[in-house]
Amino acid sequence: MGKITDEMVEKSFEIGKDFYANKLSLKEGISVLTNIGMNENSAVDYIYNYSNLIQGKLFTRTTNIYGTEYFLRKIYEENGVNGLQNALLSLSQHIDYYEEKSGSSVKKGKDIYNKYVKLIDHIPSNIVYADEVNPKIEYAEGKTKQVLVNSYERNQIARKKCIEHFGFNCQVCDFNFKDKFGELGVEFIHVHHKIDISTIGKEYSVNPLTDLIPVCPNCHAMLHKRTPAYSIEELKEMMDK
Repeated sequence: MGKITDEMVEKSFEIGKDFYANKLSLKEGISVLTNIGMNENSAVDYIYNYSNLIQGKLFTRTTNIYGTEYFLRKIYEENGVNGLQNALLSLSQHIDYYEEKSGSSVKKGKDIYNKYVKLIDHIPSNIVYADEVNPKIEYAEGKTKQVLVNSYERNQIARKKCIEHFGFNCQVCDFNFKDKFGELGVEFIHVHHKIDISTIGKEYSVNPLTDLIPVCPNCHAMLHKRTPAYSIEELKEMMDK
């Protein structure tokens, strides 16, 4: 297989975008890329990878490092934060898939992922969290309380990945904001981090499917009525009683 050049990557982005927008067929796109020297199988992979990235869907075929970063950068430039969030969700799923199948680490891919996650981590989230207050600290009247919601719960990519798996219903009481509030409640839910913050080391890497869980703000607040927090099962049992 010949080397995939930067020119091929950049052209495949434009072809992938046009294919996704139904402006040209897959066959036409492949023809353009093979005419500049790209292998046909690689052309298919790169064209489809755009569609997966822009939708936040898993892609199983790899792209080179330049291609991975170029696609993320261009999607961010053209589609803003929401587009980049979807692309990062897609890349995160790809990394998980590849590492599970190959048994090896995707270090350079993770470096690119972390670079762009840090970029959007500085953008305020529109999700309002219940106060999680350290009960050991005494506050003067009127002084702002310390919020202890941790960064894992605020991480927008981890949040998306968690919700894509579990859905928007509270996993304690089954409340759904859209069902109750209509359009106002669409895609609104908190995510709760199940592991006590004090037990987390610097090298800890959150797993959105095992460490995070969607909960409504009321249940979220009740989970944190104790330190360490109650488990989902414990809170469900209290409600059943």
